[in-house]
Amino acid sequence: MPDVRNWTIIGRGDERICYQHPDDPGRCIKLSRREKAKQTRRELRYFRYLQRRRVPFTLIPEFFGVVEDAGFVGIEQQLVLDDQGNLPPNVAEYLAKPLTPKQKSQFWAGLGALKAYLLAYNVVPCDLVMSNLLVIERSGATTIMLIDGLGSSEFIPLPDYIPWLGRRKIRRKWVRFMEKMVEPRFMSTQERQL
Repeated sequence: MPDVRNWTIIGRGDERICYQHPDDPGRCIKLSRREKAKQTRRELRYFRYLQRRRVPFTLIPEFFGVVEDAGFVGIEQQLVLDDQGNLPPNVAEYLAKPLTPKQKSQFWAGLGALKAYLLAYNVVPCDLVMSNLLVIERSGATTIMLIDGLGSSEFIPLPDYIPWLGRRKIRRKWVRFMEKMVEPRFMSTQERQL
């Protein structure tokens, strides 16, 4: 394993540190200590499962493999960047700035596309929060990608394998996400129909 810990840190969570690959700025490694790698192990299993099912990695980061050494385990995946090569804002950061009507409309369309993607491919989020969703603005559309918190957290993750259970869980988490996180920021009656 390359000495990832000397790479540029681009994110930090409770369990993992995310490093940008120095030779390929479009890739990153999320690294955990082996003794604190529960989330990493769950996501590794889930990414491999999604690959076997041939789920397109269009609204979640592409998975490239596992990185391991004696003390660490990590996930190498796509680093989601905007068209200028910068880290896009997460949903909380995006909603904190003043938005034009066009930006609002494209944001809601992007959220709708993400929800449709999750349901169509039974991609089950375990942690649907604003910091795990990045907003990429383009001239004609806004894309929202789920970059972290994938796969059921249950001991036996039936929603991952049984589509109707997965869709039920996705819908439940989506409603909670919208009610607790997005709707309080701003939302008209018309937008609540998403």
